[in-house]
Amino acid sequence: MRMHPLHYLTVCLSVLLTHSALAVNAESDSALILEEIVVTATRTEKPLGNAPGSVSYLSAEDLINEHLSRTIPEALKVIPGVMVQKTAHGQGSPYIRGFTSMRTLFLIDGIRLNNSVFREGPNQYWNTVDPLSLDALEIVKGPGSVLFGSDAVGGMVSAVTGRLAMNSPSPYLDVRSYLRVAGAEESMIGRMAMEVGLGRRAAIRVGLSPKSFGDLRSGGELGTQPKTGYREFDGDVKAEVALSENIRLVTAHQQVHQDDIWRTHKTIYGLSWEGTTVNDSTGSKYELKRVLEQDRSLTYAQLHAENFGILSDRFGLSVSYHHQSEVQERERVRRDAETGAKKLKPDEQGVSVGTFGCWVQNDKKTPLGLLTVGGDVYYDDVSSYK
Repeated sequence: MRMHPLHYLTVCLSVLLTHSALAVNAESDSALILEEIVVTATRTEKPLGNAPGSVSYLSAEDLINEHLSRTIPEALKVIPGVMVQKTAHGQGSPYIRGFTSMRTLFLIDGIRLNNSVFREGPNQYWNTVDPLSLDALEIVKGPGSVLFGSDAVGGMVSAVTGRLAMNSPSPYLDVRSYLRVAGAEESMIGRMAMEVGLGRRAAIRVGLSPKSFGDLRSGGELGTQPKTGYREFDGDVKAEVALSENIRLVTAHQQVHQDDIWRTHKTIYGLSWEGTTVNDSTGSKYELKRVLEQDRSLTYAQLHAENFGILSDRFGLSVSYHHQSEVQERERVRRDAETGAKKLKPDEQGVSVGTFGCWVQNDKKTPLGLLTVGGDVYYDDVSSYK
């Protein structure tokens, strides 16, 4: 059954007036320790200690070296007050203030990951963001609907890919590599990134993250959990050009592909744990297969300016196209109630969402405080089939 495309439009406008002060801690006369700067809580740069509400910050060092985070949802497990639900090894959905899925908002460089097909229950979409490509994660617990729209009722998480260096007066080349190997899941995660800069004028960074996960092995009597492994490939490129001393143009593209992700709890391969019920091939109906394939790509261009005329201290403009798609294959067996004969019923269903997005924001210091004015528009083009 083919369904007609669904067009979905979201518009959010906001005006915010706040007071802010920059705080630094002096360790000695010759050294200063700067606080982490977060944006998500107020849509403007603010030291973490001055941000209103409950805000947490995870740097790239925290994600990659300290916690060895495999996915974004697993990285959030270390944040107090955040619980993570995992339907499968390749999926994960955080609960923030008791809310998940369509009631918690995920941003990538200020661009929404959420779209109109996010269901009410836990979903797998946060797993499609590569933590190895990030510079930081900002986590805001609690309502943020005034600034970010109604799907931020539980909280917001913002992924920041980080600025390119562009701090050398001469051309430079920076090459980095990363390898994570785990035995319990027989996994290998790699990352290769290269950044090339033309002094302070322009720079480009290219990164690749191939990932392979085997079947999970428990530490107790459960043993190996079949069909829990999967494959993933992530790639990203980001470029910055200094149009003038205070204006820069940023362009980026991200691509993610996840293949052969089983949801074993719905199939005969599920294992009983602490008395849980699994599919039984002796029953009247059971599943032989339930597999997901995920793809996501994001392309954007952003203009950032400081001291942009008498009416603006900071100005930002973003135009983006975000595409997310998923395909689910199932093989179900049903036994005829009269004859007892078994019949195999395979099916496939999928959805594809293309989102055009645009946001603009202007900050200006006034005698009353910092005046922030902005708005964003997102337009979803959805098609699905079964």
